Amino acid sequence: MSTKNKKPIELPTPEIQRELEKRGWALSALSEAAAALARADSTDLLIAEVCSAIAAQGPYVLAWVGRAEDDANKTITVMGGAGSAITYIQNIVVSWSDQNISGMGPGGLVIRTGKSSVVVDSELDEGFISWRELARKFGIRSAVGCPIPDGELHPFGVLLVYSKVPNAFGESEVQLFESLAKEIGFGLRSIERQHKLDDEIHEKEQTQERLADALKATIEAMARTMEWRDPYTAGHQKRVASIATAIARKMGWDDTSIQALYMAAMVHDIGKVAVPSEILTKPTRLTDLEMLMVQGHVESGYQILKDIPFPWPIADMVRQHHERLDGSGYPHGLKGEQICPEARILAVADTIEAMATHRPYRAARGLSAAMDEVRAEAGTKLDAKVVDAAFELPNSDNELQALIETQ
Repeated sequence: MSTKNKKPIELPTPEIQRELEKRGWALSALSEAAAALARADSTDLLIAEVCSAIAAQGPYVLAWVGRAEDDANKTITVMGGAGSAITYIQNIVVSWSDQNISGMGPGGLVIRTGKSSVVVDSELDEGFISWRELARKFGIRSAVGCPIPDGELHPFGVLLVYSKVPNAFGESEVQLFESLAKEIGFGLRSIERQHKLDDEIHEKEQTQERLADALKATIEAMARTMEWRDPYTAGHQKRVASIATAIARKMGWDDTSIQALYMAAMVHDIGKVAVPSEILTKPTRLTDLEMLMVQGHVESGYQILKDIPFPWPIADMVRQHHERLDGSGYPHGLKGEQICPEARILAVADTIEAMATHRPYRAARGLSAAMDEVRAEAGTKLDAKVVDAAFELPNSDNELQALIETQ
């Protein structure tokens, strides 16, 4: 094959090679900085990692981010930076005021104009005279500043990159760093929004916690008020609450559900305020009419609680705590799944506490008899899973006895 008409391969001129080399530095910096932007989750980390990514490329000796302040001196505050010349910005004074000599450099020009600014050669640039001597110490010969957007009257800040060789930033390199500066602005805004959201969530959680504490205190005050009328059952509701929550934990309930159960247990007998105290404290067996009046406490409790805006259906739990799975309970003879889970636990806890402690009309039957009773009614009147959980408590009898005796 003839090579007679083939043209010789033309090698890039030194000038083209220099341009390609500059482009490569900037592209590498942009690529590494983009990766840093993606993983940063705080303002300080974002700036530090982006600047480190830039300063690790080619002749770049320093990159830093400045924030434009709206103070009297129109200061540009160093937010962070990286590079072998990092101490260059340790005590640097930069302004964006056109009345101040420290505002004549690339940083000040960028903030005032909203456009990028290039120092082709620090030894020749008149606007760089304030920092020339300091730049020599660090081998700085050229620089570029690009606006970080999102300011109302001026850019939020500026990205500044310094090179140890003159004329390191041509039009293409400036465009690349402008793109990076915009991404920095987007990243800073995203982190700020996330932090605001985190703060709002934290504040909401604190508010909810305070409300929950206030609600708990209110519930406990309501329970104490009711118990003053009935000294024989003083502490009954609190003991039932302790037993019920211990059972719920054994059954694997979450904290929120246990909190709801605790609230319901603490006021499950609040309807007894509508029952004459002489009936509640009567030392002999109740008549059928008196028993009906006592049983009416669940409906009275429901009426007291139903209009209170609890975050859980407390009133329904209270109303159902004397219902039984076989329909033999009251007030509505609910069966099986018609009875809410909280009421099923309350039924077991209430039965254990009531039988194990003293009443005006009878002596305490003891915990052993109480446990025998709930075991006998498991699966018919009482929820078998709840009863099983009561028996599965660590050293069941001892733990339940402690819950009953220490309240």
